[in-house]
Amino acid sequence: MGGGIPGIRESTPGCVWWQPTQGGYDRWGEGDPRLIVLTSSISDLRVIISGGTSGLGQATAEYLSKQGARVWILGSNEDSLSSALKGLDVAGGGWADAADEQAVVAAVAEAVASLGGLDGAFVNAGIDGEDKKADELSADHFRRVLDVNVVGAFVLAREAAKAMEEDGGAIVINASVNGERAEKGFADYNASKAAAISLAQSLALDFSDRKVAVTAICPGYVRTRMTEGYLEDPTVAEELVADIPAGRFGEPGEIARLVGFLLDPASSYMTGSVVSIAGGRNV
Repeated sequence: MGGGIPGIRESTPGCVWWQPTQGGYDRWGEGDPRLIVLTSSISDLRVIISGGTSGLGQATAEYLSKQGARVWILGSNEDSLSSALKGLDVAGGGWADAADEQAVVAAVAEAVASLGGLDGAFVNAGIDGEDKKADELSADHFRRVLDVNVVGAFVLAREAAKAMEEDGGAIVINASVNGERAEKGFADYNASKAAAISLAQSLALDFSDRKVAVTAICPGYVRTRMTEGYLEDPTVAEELVADIPAGRFGEPGEIARLVGFLLDPASSYMTGSVVSIAGGRNV
């Protein structure tokens, strides 16, 4: 295996090893003689997850904590946070309206102080669109979608990057396949997620000098509280599945594992990437 490329050697099936031939390797290629395995190694990472009290955020919090990461979840209110903390083995949590800049700044500061630093962030908080044709959309709700899904994501990522300034880290922004391929009736949500993709790529450029990798993930329909209204309706579910080449909906655990991979320091060269996980609906 490796086709004669220096540094690649045969290993066990499904696992590629990379042995540096010159200069070693670390998060940004600056010299570490250790052998690197291209599998997830997220034990002891300090990670904050917004929207961590349900759905993909909660599934990711559960997955990361089981891998040994120290996880801090953020919810939108005290009740949802309290309920989630009862069912998760995480370091702690806080709550803030994702569209309230000062509340988010304070929540991140609390997380960083409690964790003793920050290595990763999953920027996941978001709200859905109105599910209406564009000429029926409310401008007020459109603004709210943008405030939460774009501006709120920016504020959390900005504060997380500040906390990673000395040692670097990774930020994963949860966009959506709707940001790559628009869905009828969701102009507000589609626009917000296209902006989230551009935001991730922009931050990847701006934060490269502090060794913070930024990526975006684009999930398709996954079984969560946000989507249950669609997926539990047999007629709607059938129509949606017909547009997914994989012929099924995603599961939260699939997204959680992808986030874990992208937060891994060994994945830092993927900064600026947009990763679809949508059963082929993006093509």
